[in-house]
Amino acid sequence: MHKRLPSRPSQDPLLSAEHVRKGVPVKALNDLARLLNVERAILAEICGTSLRTLQRKGGDHDRLGPAASDRLARIRRIVDLAAEILGQTDKASRWLTSESRALDGQIPLYMLDTDIGAQRVQQELRQIQFGIPL
Repeated sequence: MHKRLPSRPSQDPLLSAEHVRKGVPVKALNDLARLLNVERAILAEICGTSLRTLQRKGGDHDRLGPAASDRLARIRRIVDLAAEILGQTDKASRWLTSESRALDGQIPLYMLDTDIGAQRVQQELRQIQFGIPL
């Protein structure tokens, strides 16, 4: 059985600049870590926050800071794009968490900590989508 992205109602905090500025719930990070089948410590590091901070915040309703929320929203956008292009969330998850020859052996997920890294991952996904050879 393939994982599917949850339906994304218009009130999804990762879609709203206002919610991102206020900080999205820690639950959004936990949910995305489960979806990608990665440790939340990995996503926390990519988002620029520590696992200790997540542990201190504790509950799913506590909020990430604006910078971490922005990075998490960026990761979610790339996950959505990868799932759309590759056809399934589990394929997207595998692609995002595996070394890519086209990205000089880097793991795409780890490149999402910077805007320029996210742009490079997005560019690679578009090349896959349109069949552009490297």
